[in-house]
Amino acid sequence: LPIFGISIFIMLITVIFGEGYIEESTNQCWLFLPFLPFGIQPSEFVKILYVLFLAAFLSKSQSFKRIVISAVFAGLHVIILVFSSDLGSALIFFIVYVFMVYVATGQARWLGAGAAGGTLASLIAYKLFSHVRIRVLAYRDPWSVIDNEGYQVAQSLFAIGTGSWLGMGMYKGLPESIPVVTQDFIFSAIAEEFGGFFAISLILICLSTFLTFIKIAMAHQSMFYKLTGLGMGMTYAVQTVLTIGGAIKFIPSTGVTLPLVSYGGSSVLCTLITFAIIQG
Repeated sequence: LPIFGISIFIMLITVIFGEGYIEESTNQCWLFLPFLPFGIQPSEFVKILYVLFLAAFLSKSQSFKRIVISAVFAGLHVIILVFSSDLGSALIFFIVYVFMVYVATGQARWLGAGAAGGTLASLIAYKLFSHVRIRVLAYRDPWSVIDNEGYQVAQSLFAIGTGSWLGMGMYKGLPESIPVVTQDFIFSAIAEEFGGFFAISLILICLSTFLTFIKIAMAHQSMFYKLTGLGMGMTYAVQTVLTIGGAIKFIPSTGVTLPLVSYGGSSVLCTLITFAIIQG
């Protein structure tokens, strides 16, 4: 409970006092807590606290009552993120929770309930948030709105296609033609300059890292350690899939970073902390 209180306090402070940054070309919003000459994005640090809280809470008991209580606690995190328009992080939190409950209980029905709840939440988000509708429009047919809503996705696909299998060479591409390329669409820049073979290798490295996380988690008899490893592994995996999937138009763009690759000090630092915990 103290971990839960700290994470909720950090998120509320961010919503109330944080400084928002809106990328006009994509309608994406980030909330920062400004400190000295740099800002900190608290939602990245809350991911770690969130996993630790759920692991501690679910490891003690997997009764239906305790699952419902954990759902309320997890829902508070997601709701605060939704109000701050950080829907990418909200999606990560939701998926991580569903899989942690599934592993803790061993009951596949929670995956079905999560899928149903996620579908309903997606429809509600589509109705409530204009930037969600913009991203879905850009995902469905970026070419019909290439001058506006679909520009970012279209430029991403152009970059990947231009790079072909071997790439154009370092500094020989035009990654700056993609809005927010250093964060959300870094994979497209990599594919353009280093090529498809390099990009596929990067995906395989990410997959290998995730499988290592899961292997370490499943090797533990303690439910707390098992859930901690699983939760952090799922956080890493979901974030990777959302970033790369958005860049290749496999799914709508969600505005999250590629761990250890995208620009962003908070993201890199929190990913390093996650790796350190797993290594420990």
